[in-house]
Amino acid sequence: MSGKDRWYKPKVKASGAQRESEGVVVPAMGVDENASGGKGPHFGHAGGVETREGMAGQTGPSDPSGREPVDKVRYLQRRLWAAAKRSPGRRFHALLDRIYRRDVLEEAWKRVRANRGAAGVDRKTVADVEAYGVERMLDELQAQLRAGTYRPAPVRRQAIPKPGGGMRPLGIPTVRDRVAQQAAKLVLEPIFEADFLPSSYGYRPKRSATEALERIRVGFNRGYAWVVEFDIRGYFDSIEHERLLRMVEQRLSDRRVVKLVRLWLKAGVLENGQTRETVTGTPQGGVISPLLANIYLHELDQRWAEQGIGELVRYADDGVVLCKSQAEAETVIRDINPVLRGWGTYFRTGNAATKFIQIDTYVWRRLHHFLVKRQGRNLRPGQADRWTSDWLYSQGLYRLRGTIRYPEVRNRA
Repeated sequence: MSGKDRWYKPKVKASGAQRESEGVVVPAMGVDENASGGKGPHFGHAGGVETREGMAGQTGPSDPSGREPVDKVRYLQRRLWAAAKRSPGRRFHALLDRIYRRDVLEEAWKRVRANRGAAGVDRKTVADVEAYGVERMLDELQAQLRAGTYRPAPVRRQAIPKPGGGMRPLGIPTVRDRVAQQAAKLVLEPIFEADFLPSSYGYRPKRSATEALERIRVGFNRGYAWVVEFDIRGYFDSIEHERLLRMVEQRLSDRRVVKLVRLWLKAGVLENGQTRETVTGTPQGGVISPLLANIYLHELDQRWAEQGIGELVRYADDGVVLCKSQAEAETVIRDINPVLRGWGTYFRTGNAATKFIQIDTYVWRRLHHFLVKRQGRNLRPGQADRWTSDWLYSQGLYRLRGTIRYPEVRNRA
């Protein structure tokens, strides 16, 4: 994980510029209505209308009154979430027919239309689709998804200003592809939401930057007076596709849906009139990209929870670790090694050599800074010069460089 971090005593305050979570609102089981300002629908599952709309092993309605919600999409989501929560190891099958269900596609269109957005590579706007005929477009999309002939268009790449300066690449799918991604998100998000940990706040239902700030404020009042801040540089552009797909498959056994996700990842990017292949990353701007990004970082959340080093509060690729002492917050070898070793073991297969070297350099520089700061006025002339990377490795610091394993090498062995 490359990026920047720093520790300090926090001054917690509300922020006017916040990145609100996207997607549906996760209800408490048995609650039918969204919170004020929510973007509905709730997680649910539709059953009893058509065989295709139900799920095996149905239970009764989640509503305490025994009434089934009128919104079938909401009901579908609720039942998927409940089934995933009850069975953490379950892999869901036969999901594609739910993605191209007509009510799901219609709900997806409503959300895409409400968000408006720019045109993709085909230069067709939401208004153009309405002129063409929404029902006609949905009929064609449904037929393509059902027959397995759907193919997404390349994403149009556009640079937009970042609030703190610089530019951020934004990927803009076509309106048709946004509808398809939104339909998939409506069905898949409840399944993965059942697994996500409370430490994750970004782009999740019923969670926001405001709640992440509140978690930090509450932690400060509970004695977590030191904070390590980090961000993952270039995260959305560096996600490894095959590893992400394996994570998706931990919950999905429907190969058609996995193929659909793969198509979106490999759709390519049109920039400055040139189309190029996408080897890594999931474009910011794609409807399903935030969900895929959270699936990928769920591994980090789990590993951090297992290590028990402070309390993690993460918003997408930014985060802080709340600590109760300065000693706990500072990057010491004994605490770093398990994290580096676990992260390296998980990501060592493939083309991660450059990233591993960057992380090694980042870690030893931070440790060098820590040693200098700890010595303070007692630092002797020339003492800091001997705290090189080799010296730190001789003290037992784990080195990621040289741990890459390639599948073909392993197979030959």
